[in-house]
Amino acid sequence: MEGDIDGVLARRVGRRDFLRYSAILGTAGVLAACKKAETVGGGASGSPRPPVSQEPGTLQIFDWAGYEVKPLWRPYAAQFPGQTPHWTTYKDDQFGYSKIAANPDAADFDIVHPCHYFWSDYVKITKSDGSPVLQPWDTSLITNFTQMNPAFIPDGQFNGQQYFVPVDWGFAAPLYRSDKVHPTEDSWGLLWDDRYEGKITWWDSFDMFIPAAYYKGIADPWNMTDDELNTIKQFLISKKKLVKTFWSIDPVTEAMANGDAWIAYAWPLHYVELKGKGLPAVYMNPKEGRTDWYCGFALENGTKNYYHAHDYVNAWISAQSGQWLVANYAYGSLNTTIDLSKVPKDLVKVFSLDDPTALAEPNSHPEQNIARRSVYQAMWDEVKAA
Repeated sequence: MEGDIDGVLARRVGRRDFLRYSAILGTAGVLAACKKAETVGGGASGSPRPPVSQEPGTLQIFDWAGYEVKPLWRPYAAQFPGQTPHWTTYKDDQFGYSKIAANPDAADFDIVHPCHYFWSDYVKITKSDGSPVLQPWDTSLITNFTQMNPAFIPDGQFNGQQYFVPVDWGFAAPLYRSDKVHPTEDSWGLLWDDRYEGKITWWDSFDMFIPAAYYKGIADPWNMTDDELNTIKQFLISKKKLVKTFWSIDPVTEAMANGDAWIAYAWPLHYVELKGKGLPAVYMNPKEGRTDWYCGFALENGTKNYYHAHDYVNAWISAQSGQWLVANYAYGSLNTTIDLSKVPKDLVKVFSLDDPTALAEPNSHPEQNIARRSVYQAMWDEVKAA
């Protein structure tokens, strides 16, 4: 994806815009938005660590599919030629968290990349000997950390230490082909519009309960009662007949391009890819509000690649990598030094990048920890099985 779309992506959630947004995101632990992130030292080590030259250098990374591409870690590749990391990927946060939580003693990753609403759960995971699965970062070893948007840093801190380095963010909203679909209003209701039976694709995740709950007017979709969950479950079951497919590892663009689907629960990347194929696409700003997410890197407690891990994250959060992320995936980078002047006007308009309230409630809803996540998951399983 080149040209305007590339530039557009770069702007997605732009650095300067994000600095303005930081004063809005209540769940982000807002700081005075004009200063950059401060470094936070890591936890005490039981014994001196070997220097980076004596580490194995074979990083094991547990991450979202698609984040293993070299442009996102190119500075690391230049620093350690021939030491290519190995990735194990997951389809969503629930899958990734469940795999680690089910058998913490088997955790063999150096770095994991969960999204914010799972962070408090990750720091609670302990191994059979009582030791935590994660350890804090020493941000003094991450030179680019001071370039990160400060509004998001506090949410990654637990017990005064930086357990997560926030790096990327994005929206979730309805996406549709405007040559095939004609909404009666800008609403999440398009995902269950009876006129488009067989042309709709939902994300295969209990996160589908969240926009459905906003659509149905539930006050707190992230903390629903049993009665509210049952209401949403029955609603989704009643609309399941409209759904062509449930997507997991991003086949949205192909389905919409070949005509299998015209409407999708989608992320910004899907909009960019569809536009890149020359198809008319609209990334909706529904009246109920988009949802938004941000994710970050965490460090495994037993890693033998302590310094390599810090250098990998330093590469990932660099302006160079961040510029590629926004220009090719349309996901925002939290690096505040990226050049925003090259962003196409289309993306500025689509993602309201000139509107300082774009990420504020009620226009958009930052993801929140779901205390009863297992109940949501069980309900979603019932929807799919119905």
